[in-house]
Amino acid sequence: MRLLPTATRLIGVLPPSPSCPSTLSLLKSLPFSFIFLDLEHTPHYPLHKLPDTLNHIGLTPSLVRIPGKNSLDNIQKVLDSGAQNLLIPMINNEEEAAAVVSAAKFPPLGNRGCAASFWNDFGTPLTPFATSEANDQVSVGVQIETMEGVKNARAIAATPGVDWVFLGPVDLASSLGVIESEEFFRHEDVQRVLKDVGEVRVKIKRNSEERSDEYCVALYYD
Repeated sequence: MRLLPTATRLIGVLPPSPSCPSTLSLLKSLPFSFIFLDLEHTPHYPLHKLPDTLNHIGLTPSLVRIPGKNSLDNIQKVLDSGAQNLLIPMINNEEEAAAVVSAAKFPPLGNRGCAASFWNDFGTPLTPFATSEANDQVSVGVQIETMEGVKNARAIAATPGVDWVFLGPVDLASSLGVIESEEFFRHEDVQRVLKDVGEVRVKIKRNSEERSDEYCVALYYD
C-alpha cells in the first residue's frame, strides 16, 4: 500500500529487527499506520530476506529505508522484493533526489530495470500498463540529514517524483555540531532548522503556524 502525506499524522513503528517473525506478528496486529523497516542501520540483514519479511507483514503498509543512497542498485532490489514505500537517506541536493526517483520508476519516468520478480508475482505480463501501475504504487521519500540538504530543501522537495521529505534529526544534530548536547532533539539550532525546513511548503505539508514544540514532538516519531 502506497504511503503519501495526509492531513492526519501517520504514526509508524520501528522494530529492532526487521526479520523477527514474532515481533512483526505483534506489530501488525496493532493500529500503526505503517511498519518502518530500517535496512540502513540494521546490521547483517540480508536483502534476500526482504520478500519474506514483507509477506509476513501482510496488508500493513511498510516503509523501507534502503542501505545507503550511494547504492542505487539497492533501490532496484528493494522494489523487486515487493516494497512500495522507500526512504532514501542522506539526500543533499536536487540531483541526488532526481537520481533516486529515476532508479525507483520504470520508463518513461525513470530507468528502473524491468523483469519478472516478487513485485509482479513472477507472472504479471510486463506491459506498459503493468509498469505504469507499478510507478503509481511506489512512493519515494528522501531524507535530509545535513546542512547542505537543509540549504537545498526547497529544490529537493520540488523534485518531480519526490513524494515526501523526512528530516533526520540525529544526523542533523551531528552536522550542526550539537550531537553531544543533552536532549539535542530540543537544541535551539535543531529546532531552528526544523522550523525553517517545515516552512518550505512544497511537498512538506506542514503548517508554518505550528508551535516549536510541535516540531519537537514530530522528531520523536523518528
